[in-house]
Amino acid sequence: MKSIIWFRNDLRLDDNPSLREACKNSSELHAIFLYSHDQLEKHNEANVKIDFLIKSLQSLNVSLQKLNIPLTIVNSEGFEQDPDIILNLAKERNVEKVFINKQFGNDEQNRDKRARELLNAANIKTEFFNDQIVYEAGSIRTGQDNPYSVFTPFKRKWVESFDMEFLDIDFDYAPQKNIDMKSNFDSFDFKHEIKHKADMSLWPAGEEHASNRLVDFLKNRAVNYSKDRNDPIKDGTSRMSPYLALGVISSKRCILEGLKLNNFEFNSGNSGITKWIDEIVWREFYRNIMFSFPKVGRNQPFQDFSKSIEWRFEESELHAWKTGMTGFPIIDAAMRQLLHEGWMHNRLRMVVAMFFTKNMLHDWRLGEAYFMQNLIDGDFASNNGGWQWSSSTGTDAAPYFRIFNPVTQSTNFDKEGLFIKKYVPELKDLDKSVIHDPPKEHRKYCGYPDQILDLKTSRLRAIDAFKEAKS
Repeated sequence: MKSIIWFRNDLRLDDNPSLREACKNSSELHAIFLYSHDQLEKHNEANVKIDFLIKSLQSLNVSLQKLNIPLTIVNSEGFEQDPDIILNLAKERNVEKVFINKQFGNDEQNRDKRARELLNAANIKTEFFNDQIVYEAGSIRTGQDNPYSVFTPFKRKWVESFDMEFLDIDFDYAPQKNIDMKSNFDSFDFKHEIKHKADMSLWPAGEEHASNRLVDFLKNRAVNYSKDRNDPIKDGTSRMSPYLALGVISSKRCILEGLKLNNFEFNSGNSGITKWIDEIVWREFYRNIMFSFPKVGRNQPFQDFSKSIEWRFEESELHAWKTGMTGFPIIDAAMRQLLHEGWMHNRLRMVVAMFFTKNMLHDWRLGEAYFMQNLIDGDFASNNGGWQWSSSTGTDAAPYFRIFNPVTQSTNFDKEGLFIKKYVPELKDLDKSVIHDPPKEHRKYCGYPDQILDLKTSRLRAIDAFKEAKS
């Protein structure tokens, strides 16, 4: 059987359900990736993430060549054109079946629905597979047959329903029949101009590097994850998120390798490993939210009352936040880390987002978009879920009156001020007793700005705005 495997954000061989089944059932297999630079930018995909995507495709191409599977990159104008491109390629190659891993989001689901309809009408079969999640989207439901909107009971049901057969993912690929096609990767013009300033040596692309990073984390840092994950100066997190976002590694592989070190226990054993697996399940939770509550994918808050919040907008404050010049050292260090690495520590993502939406009282959608435009691990479901949690507009959200104090967060999680000193070097000579909130004379001496707002009055302003919206 002649087949096509349509790659999207599943750029790997290991635990790739559509590729596995395509290889099992095909005599000739052709890999396709549809590239739309305009579509990527329209969806706020970061310049650094597109850079990482191209490098990851290059690595995938090398792996596929060893299996005699040519990878063809095709220019597309976007989601609306994708189904027609796949149909035409399938007809041109006399393909009998197209293998596809599912994606989430309104545009993606509408595209796939139309692709299935067009291909089926042409007597070309399609088969879709779950890839980014363990369970079928929307299948984990409450006793009242409703989708979960709170993580803890979702995770409880997720674990209760878990079957270890889900992790039977190892598969040995055999080379396919050689066909009269070569990959066009080396000649394809991605029209990508590198504009980011992120240090890409932090993010070596490809499946082998993803696997090595996972092994290193589980061997050397996972056991202390619960304790170290909130300290931004420590290398206490896995930094697997960019690889998960593009599907360079699968969530099942991460879960399996973690469970192997924890006697296959989800809720007992080493707290570091169980907490880290929780973070993987959070990704699935947010995908279920996006699937079950489509409004969150349409730029709408999960909590309807929050549509009435009267958000402020002050260009000077927004600029200070984006450039790491708010006068709050931990906020500025986090924002500068984002620009330097294309990544931000998870604890600081919450602190920064809450400062933006509560103290600044700026619309969460502005911050959400800015993160997507700069994160190498930009993942719409997780980014949207995190921002809505921090802004108290989302599912399972922080109560609106719970507002992180950035100075307290700084003294709690960057006690020695080492993270601040790394990313706000003008403060590197300050003692830890003053670095979290430097006195005015220290700021002047260091050339560091005054605070753009007062924490106490801005907190009260936010509480009043949320109270008014709820009334």
